Amino acid sequence: MKKIIVAVLLIAIMSCSIFAFAACTPADYTVGIVQHIKHVALDKSNQGFQDKLTELMTADGKTIKFIFNDAQGETANNTTAAQTLVNRKVDLIFAIATPSAQAVMAETKNIPIVFSAVTSATEAKLTADNIAGTTDLNDIKKQIDLMIELVPNATKFGVMYTTSEQNSVIQKDMAKQYMESKGITFVDGGITETDNVEQVFQSFKSQGVGCVYIPTDNKLAAAADTVHSFNTSSEAYLPIVCGEGGMNDKCGIATYGVDYYAIGVRAGEMAYEILTGKKTAKEIGYEDPATFELSVNQTVAQAIGFTIPQSVLDKLNK
Repeated sequence: MKKIIVAVLLIAIMSCSIFAFAACTPADYTVGIVQHIKHVALDKSNQGFQDKLTELMTADGKTIKFIFNDAQGETANNTTAAQTLVNRKVDLIFAIATPSAQAVMAETKNIPIVFSAVTSATEAKLTADNIAGTTDLNDIKKQIDLMIELVPNATKFGVMYTTSEQNSVIQKDMAKQYMESKGITFVDGGITETDNVEQVFQSFKSQGVGCVYIPTDNKLAAAADTVHSFNTSSEAYLPIVCGEGGMNDKCGIATYGVDYYAIGVRAGEMAYEILTGKKTAKEIGYEDPATFELSVNQTVAQAIGFTIPQSVLDKLNK
Protein backbone atom coordinates (compact mmCIF):
# COMPACT_ATOMS: atom_id res chain seq x y z
CA MET A 1 0.00 0.00 0.00
CA LYS A 2 2.85 2.33 0.94
CA LYS A 3 4.56 1.58 -2.39
CA ILE A 4 1.38 2.57 -4.28
CA ILE A 5 1.12 5.87 -2.36
CA VAL A 6 4.79 6.67 -3.04
CA ALA A 7 4.34 5.87 -6.73
CA VAL A 8 1.29 8.14 -6.96
CA LEU A 9 3.18 10.94 -5.24
CA LEU A 10 6.12 10.57 -7.62
CA ILE A 11 3.81 10.72 -10.63
CA ALA A 12 2.12 13.84 -9.21
CA ILE A 13 5.47 15.53 -8.59
CA MET A 14 6.69 14.70 -12.09
CA SER A 15 3.45 15.99 -13.63
CA CYS A 16 3.72 19.28 -11.70
CA SER A 17 7.33 19.63 -12.79
CA ILE A 18 6.35 19.13 -16.43
CA PHE A 19 3.59 21.75 -16.20
CA ALA A 20 5.89 24.17 -14.40
CA PHE A 21 8.52 23.74 -17.11
CA ALA A 22 5.94 24.35 -19.83
CA ALA A 23 4.74 27.49 -18.06
CA CYS A 24 8.29 28.79 -17.79
CA THR A 25 9.26 27.99 -21.38
CA PRO A 26 10.39 31.29 -22.91
CA ALA A 27 8.54 32.70 -25.90
CA ASP A 28 10.20 32.52 -29.29
CA TYR A 29 10.11 36.31 -29.57
CA THR A 30 9.81 39.16 -27.07
CA VAL A 31 8.39 42.46 -28.33
CA GLY A 32 8.39 45.63 -26.25
CA ILE A 33 5.64 48.21 -26.69
CA VAL A 34 5.86 51.89 -25.76
CA GLN A 35 2.61 53.86 -26.10
CA HIS A 36 2.78 57.61 -25.53
CA ILE A 37 -0.66 57.91 -23.95
CA LYS A 38 -3.85 55.86 -23.73
CA HIS A 39 -6.82 56.96 -25.83
CA VAL A 40 -9.11 55.29 -28.34
CA ALA A 41 -7.00 55.79 -31.47
CA LEU A 42 -3.66 54.65 -30.02
CA ASP A 43 -5.32 51.76 -28.18
CA LYS A 44 -6.77 50.55 -31.48
CA SER A 45 -3.38 50.73 -33.15
CA ASN A 46 -1.85 48.72 -30.30
CA GLN A 47 -4.60 46.09 -30.50
CA GLY A 48 -4.32 45.77 -34.27
CA PHE A 49 -0.56 45.28 -33.99
CA GLN A 50 -0.77 42.60 -31.30
CA ASP A 51 -3.66 40.78 -33.00
CA LYS A 52 -1.93 40.56 -36.37
CA LEU A 53 1.54 39.69 -35.10
CA THR A 54 0.10 37.00 -32.81
CA GLU A 55 -1.94 35.56 -35.70
CA LEU A 56 1.06 35.38 -38.02
CA MET A 57 3.38 33.88 -35.41
CA THR A 58 0.78 31.32 -34.32
CA ALA A 59 0.42 30.21 -37.93
CA ASP A 60 4.18 29.56 -37.90
CA GLY A 61 3.94 27.62 -34.64
CA LYS A 62 5.82 30.39 -32.81
CA THR A 63 5.03 32.18 -29.55
CA ILE A 64 5.43 35.84 -28.74
CA LYS A 65 5.57 37.81 -25.50
CA PHE A 66 4.52 41.46 -25.35
CA ILE A 67 5.88 43.86 -22.74
CA PHE A 68 3.60 46.92 -22.62
CA ASN A 69 4.61 50.36 -21.34
CA ASP A 70 2.20 53.31 -21.00
CA ALA A 71 4.18 56.58 -20.95
CA GLN A 72 1.09 58.47 -19.72
CA GLY A 73 1.86 61.38 -22.02
CA GLU A 74 5.20 62.12 -20.36
CA THR A 75 8.48 62.47 -22.29
CA ALA A 76 10.52 61.15 -19.38
CA ASN A 77 8.37 58.01 -19.19
CA ASN A 78 8.94 57.35 -22.89
CA THR A 79 12.69 57.53 -22.35
CA THR A 80 12.62 55.27 -19.27
CA ALA A 81 10.48 52.67 -21.07
CA ALA A 82 12.79 52.73 -24.10
CA GLN A 83 15.89 52.30 -21.95
CA THR A 84 14.32 49.42 -20.03
CA LEU A 85 13.37 47.53 -23.20
CA VAL A 86 16.79 48.08 -24.76
CA ASN A 87 18.48 46.79 -21.60
CA ARG A 88 16.26 43.70 -21.70
CA LYS A 89 17.44 43.13 -25.27
CA VAL A 90 13.97 42.54 -26.66
CA ASP A 91 13.73 41.33 -30.25
CA LEU A 92 11.75 44.33 -31.51
CA ILE A 93 10.13 47.49 -30.13
CA PHE A 94 6.74 48.80 -31.26
CA ALA A 95 6.44 52.55 -30.63
CA ILE A 96 3.00 54.15 -30.77
CA ALA A 97 2.94 57.92 -31.53
CA THR A 98 5.77 60.31 -32.37
CA PRO A 99 7.18 61.00 -28.86
CA SER A 100 7.47 57.27 -28.15
CA ALA A 101 9.12 56.54 -31.50
CA GLN A 102 11.62 59.35 -31.05
CA ALA A 103 12.48 58.17 -27.53
CA VAL A 104 13.05 54.60 -28.68
CA MET A 105 15.14 55.67 -31.67
CA ALA A 106 17.38 57.71 -29.37
CA GLU A 107 18.17 54.59 -27.32
CA THR A 108 19.02 52.01 -29.98
CA LYS A 109 20.39 51.70 -33.48
CA ASN A 110 20.48 47.89 -33.36
CA ILE A 111 17.09 46.65 -32.14
CA PRO A 112 14.45 46.86 -34.91
CA ILE A 113 11.75 49.48 -34.31
CA VAL A 114 8.28 49.57 -35.84
CA PHE A 115 6.18 52.66 -35.22
CA SER A 116 2.55 53.57 -35.75
CA ALA A 117 0.39 56.71 -35.36
CA VAL A 118 3.23 59.02 -36.39
CA THR A 119 2.08 61.92 -38.54
CA SER A 120 5.29 62.57 -40.48
CA ALA A 121 8.23 60.18 -40.27
CA THR A 122 10.50 62.60 -42.13
CA GLU A 123 9.62 65.64 -39.99
CA ALA A 124 10.08 63.53 -36.85
CA LYS A 125 13.42 62.26 -38.26
CA LEU A 126 12.37 58.62 -37.93
CA THR A 127 14.33 57.42 -40.92
CA ALA A 128 17.17 55.31 -39.48
CA ASP A 129 18.06 51.91 -40.95
CA ASN A 130 16.44 50.02 -38.05
CA ILE A 131 13.05 51.78 -38.26
CA ALA A 132 9.87 51.06 -40.22
CA GLY A 133 6.24 51.84 -39.60
CA THR A 134 2.86 53.27 -40.48
CA THR A 135 1.85 56.92 -40.30
CA ASP A 136 -1.53 58.40 -39.44
CA LEU A 137 -1.26 61.40 -41.74
CA ASN A 138 -4.76 62.57 -42.53
CA ASP A 139 -6.12 63.69 -45.85
CA ILE A 140 -6.34 67.21 -44.44
CA LYS A 141 -7.59 68.73 -47.68
CA LYS A 142 -10.49 66.28 -47.68
CA GLN A 143 -11.32 67.16 -44.08
CA ILE A 144 -11.24 70.91 -44.77
CA ASP A 145 -13.47 70.38 -47.81
CA LEU A 146 -15.85 68.53 -45.48
CA MET A 147 -15.89 71.56 -43.15
CA ILE A 148 -16.77 73.79 -46.09
CA GLU A 149 -19.64 71.46 -47.01
CA LEU A 150 -20.86 71.35 -43.40
CA VAL A 151 -20.78 75.13 -42.96
CA PRO A 152 -20.80 76.60 -46.49
CA ASN A 153 -21.34 80.20 -45.37
CA ALA A 154 -18.46 80.25 -42.88
CA THR A 155 -15.58 82.63 -43.57
CA LYS A 156 -13.41 81.68 -40.57
CA PHE A 157 -12.21 78.28 -39.39
CA GLY A 158 -10.46 77.72 -36.09
CA VAL A 159 -7.78 75.06 -35.53
CA MET A 160 -7.33 73.72 -32.00
CA TYR A 161 -4.07 71.86 -31.36
CA THR A 162 -1.39 71.33 -28.73
CA THR A 163 1.55 73.63 -29.38
CA SER A 164 4.09 71.17 -27.90
CA GLU A 165 3.03 68.26 -30.14
CA GLN A 166 5.09 68.33 -33.31
CA ASN A 167 2.60 66.13 -35.15
CA SER A 168 -0.22 68.58 -34.39
CA VAL A 169 1.79 71.64 -35.42
CA ILE A 170 2.57 70.01 -38.78
CA GLN A 171 -1.13 69.39 -39.42
CA LYS A 172 -2.07 72.88 -38.23
CA ASP A 173 0.31 74.40 -40.78
CA MET A 174 -1.07 72.19 -43.57
CA ALA A 175 -4.65 73.07 -42.62
CA LYS A 176 -3.85 76.80 -42.50
CA GLN A 177 -2.31 76.74 -45.95
CA TYR A 178 -5.25 74.90 -47.50
CA MET A 179 -7.88 77.01 -45.72
CA GLU A 180 -6.31 80.21 -47.00
CA SER A 181 -6.14 78.79 -50.54
CA LYS A 182 -9.92 78.34 -50.28
CA GLY A 183 -10.47 81.92 -49.09
CA ILE A 184 -11.10 80.86 -45.48
CA THR A 185 -9.55 82.91 -42.66
CA PHE A 186 -7.46 80.75 -40.31
CA VAL A 187 -7.87 81.38 -36.57
CA ASP A 188 -5.17 79.91 -34.32
CA GLY A 189 -6.38 77.93 -31.30
CA GLY A 190 -3.15 76.52 -29.93
CA ILE A 191 -3.23 75.23 -26.34
CA THR A 192 -0.57 74.17 -23.85
CA GLU A 193 -2.89 72.49 -21.33
CA THR A 194 -6.41 71.06 -21.46
CA ASP A 195 -7.55 73.86 -19.15
CA ASN A 196 -6.96 76.29 -22.05
CA VAL A 197 -9.69 74.69 -24.17
CA GLU A 198 -12.62 76.66 -22.73
CA GLN A 199 -10.79 79.94 -23.28
CA VAL A 200 -10.05 78.96 -26.89
CA PHE A 201 -13.74 78.23 -27.52
CA GLN A 202 -14.67 81.62 -26.10
CA SER A 203 -12.09 83.23 -28.39
CA PHE A 204 -13.38 81.33 -31.41
CA LYS A 205 -16.93 82.43 -30.61
CA SER A 206 -16.00 86.09 -30.22
CA GLN A 207 -14.08 86.06 -33.51
CA GLY A 208 -16.95 84.57 -35.48
CA VAL A 209 -15.41 81.17 -36.21
CA GLY A 210 -17.88 78.98 -38.10
CA CYS A 211 -16.25 75.55 -37.68
CA VAL A 212 -13.33 74.04 -35.74
CA TYR A 213 -10.70 71.58 -36.90
CA ILE A 214 -8.79 69.42 -34.39
CA PRO A 215 -6.01 67.31 -35.96
CA THR A 216 -4.74 64.01 -34.58
CA ASP A 217 -3.55 65.42 -31.26
CA ASN A 218 -2.77 63.13 -28.33
CA LYS A 219 -3.53 65.59 -25.53
CA LEU A 220 -6.87 66.63 -27.02
CA ALA A 221 -7.80 63.08 -28.00
CA ALA A 222 -7.25 61.93 -24.42
CA ALA A 223 -9.50 64.78 -23.27
CA ALA A 224 -12.13 64.56 -26.03
CA ASP A 225 -15.03 64.40 -23.54
CA THR A 226 -13.68 67.55 -21.89
CA VAL A 227 -13.45 69.28 -25.27
CA HIS A 228 -17.15 68.64 -25.88
CA SER A 229 -18.02 69.78 -22.35
CA PHE A 230 -16.16 73.07 -22.82
CA ASN A 231 -17.77 73.58 -26.24
CA THR A 232 -21.18 73.57 -24.58
CA SER A 233 -20.30 75.19 -21.22
CA SER A 234 -18.68 78.13 -23.03
CA GLU A 235 -21.89 78.38 -25.13
CA ALA A 236 -19.77 78.35 -28.26
CA TYR A 237 -21.72 75.35 -29.69
CA LEU A 238 -19.31 75.12 -32.61
CA PRO A 239 -19.28 72.20 -35.06
CA ILE A 240 -15.99 70.31 -34.86
CA VAL A 241 -14.28 68.09 -37.41
CA CYS A 242 -11.68 65.88 -35.72
CA GLY A 243 -8.64 64.29 -37.26
CA GLU A 244 -9.72 60.76 -36.33
CA GLY A 245 -12.89 58.80 -35.69
CA GLY A 246 -12.31 57.88 -32.04
CA MET A 247 -12.10 61.52 -31.02
CA ASN A 248 -14.92 62.46 -33.37
CA ASP A 249 -17.17 59.97 -31.55
CA LYS A 250 -16.83 62.12 -28.42
CA CYS A 251 -16.68 65.74 -29.54
CA GLY A 252 -16.97 66.03 -33.33
CA ILE A 253 -19.85 66.01 -35.80
CA ALA A 254 -18.14 64.39 -38.80
CA THR A 255 -14.76 63.43 -40.23
CA TYR A 256 -12.85 61.43 -42.77
CA GLY A 257 -10.65 59.50 -40.37
CA VAL A 258 -7.77 57.06 -40.35
CA ASP A 259 -8.56 53.48 -39.35
CA TYR A 260 -6.12 53.11 -36.44
CA TYR A 261 -6.75 49.41 -36.04
CA ALA A 262 -5.83 48.93 -39.72
CA ILE A 263 -2.54 50.82 -39.46
CA GLY A 264 -1.76 48.78 -36.34
CA VAL A 265 -2.42 45.58 -38.31
CA ARG A 266 -0.07 46.75 -41.05
CA ALA A 267 2.58 47.54 -38.44
CA GLY A 268 2.13 43.99 -37.14
CA GLU A 269 2.78 42.63 -40.62
CA MET A 270 5.95 44.71 -40.83
CA ALA A 271 7.13 43.40 -37.46
CA TYR A 272 6.52 39.82 -38.59
CA GLU A 273 8.59 40.33 -41.74
CA ILE A 274 11.45 41.81 -39.70
CA LEU A 275 11.42 39.22 -36.91
CA THR A 276 11.34 36.29 -39.34
CA GLY A 277 14.11 37.73 -41.51
CA LYS A 278 11.96 38.17 -44.60
CA LYS A 279 12.78 41.87 -44.84
CA THR A 280 14.80 44.47 -42.96
CA ALA A 281 13.28 47.62 -41.49
CA LYS A 282 15.24 49.65 -44.04
CA GLU A 283 13.71 47.66 -46.90
CA ILE A 284 10.18 48.21 -45.55
CA GLY A 285 10.39 51.91 -44.67
CA TYR A 286 7.14 53.65 -43.76
CA GLU A 287 3.65 53.81 -45.27
CA ASP A 288 0.85 56.37 -45.16
CA PRO A 289 -2.79 55.26 -44.61
CA ALA A 290 -4.48 53.81 -47.66
CA THR A 291 -8.11 54.73 -46.89
CA PHE A 292 -10.13 57.26 -44.93
CA GLU A 293 -13.57 56.49 -43.58
CA LEU A 294 -16.41 59.00 -43.26
CA SER A 295 -18.13 59.02 -39.87
CA VAL A 296 -20.98 61.23 -38.66
CA ASN A 297 -21.92 61.93 -35.05
CA GLN A 298 -25.57 62.92 -34.77
CA THR A 299 -25.47 62.84 -30.95
CA VAL A 300 -22.91 65.66 -30.70
CA ALA A 301 -24.58 67.52 -33.57
CA GLN A 302 -27.89 67.53 -31.69
CA ALA A 303 -26.18 68.56 -28.44
CA ILE A 304 -24.82 71.73 -30.08
CA GLY A 305 -27.96 72.37 -32.14
CA PHE A 306 -26.33 71.65 -35.50
CA THR A 307 -28.02 70.01 -38.48
CA ILE A 308 -25.74 67.90 -40.65
CA PRO A 309 -26.43 68.65 -44.34
CA GLN A 310 -28.17 65.93 -46.30
CA SER A 311 -25.36 65.99 -48.87
CA VAL A 312 -22.97 64.73 -46.16
CA LEU A 313 -25.42 62.10 -44.87
CA ASP A 314 -25.90 60.81 -48.41
CA LYS A 315 -22.16 60.02 -48.60
CA LEU A 316 -22.57 57.47 -45.79
CA ASN A 317 -24.51 55.20 -48.12
CA LYS A 318 -21.95 55.30 -50.93
